[in-house]
Parts: sequence; C-alpha cells; structure tokens
Amino acid sequence: MGIWHKKKMKRLLVEEDGMTLVEILASILILSLIITTFMSFFIQAAKTNNQTDTVNEATFIAQEQIELLTYYSTTKSVNETMTLIKDASTKAGFTIVSKISKESENLYKGTVEISESKGGKIYAQMETRLSFKTAEKNKN
Repeated sequence: MGIWHKKKMKRLLVEEDGMTLVEILASILILSLIITTFMSFFIQAAKTNNQTDTVNEATFIAQEQIELLTYYSTTKSVNETMTLIKDASTKAGFTIVSKISKESENLYKGTVEISESKGGKIYAQMETRLSFKTAEKNKN
C-alpha cells in the first residue's frame, strides 16, 4: 500500500488542474483594467450628455425669445419693444440678454444671447431681422 500511495501522490503533484495565486491575481488585474476603461467611457458619455442637455435648453429659450421679438415687431413699436427687453432676464438658470439695433431705415437686427447665470459662459446666441413697419402702420 505504501508504493501505491507514493505513486498516487506523485501523480497528484505532477498534474496541474487548479489555478495558482499568480494566475488569479493576473486575471483580476486584467479584468480591472478592462472595467476601468469601460467606466471612463460611460463617465465621459454622461458628461457629454449633460452638456448637450444644457445647450439644448439654452437653444430652446433663445428660440422662444426670438419668437417673442418677432411678435413684438408686428404688434409694438421699436421704442416699446426696446423698453420691454432692456433688462436682462433669467429663466431656468440662464441669463437672457436681448438687443435690437438698427440696420437700415425699416430693418432692425434682433439678437438674443443665453448665458449661464454665474459665470457668463454663452450657451446659445441667435439673431433675426425685424421690420417694425407693420407695427408702426398699426399705431397710426
């Protein structure tokens, strides 16, 4: 029985069916590198998505303000419109600055700038051409 036992022990020691500690540590290291790489992609995608949402919201607010200027150009005079838009306003955490400047006799340029309330980073800027001739005729 002693010889048989020695042969069996020798055979068990020669066969490598399991994994060593070094192999396990190496596989954990490779797996953690892969997971870290993918996590950085997800984090960057979330940041980009957040920035896109902010720009979309600012663009929507700028479009609303341009439409308001267009409405004023058909219903109010230039002076009334300038009085209505002279102060910067705030909406959804953005500062809205609207300006009207004269381009020619009957043509004005309306500009809307949407920036963040704290630092002033501009997220959206739009402009349009306005003719206040219709409003001036309606007043007379």
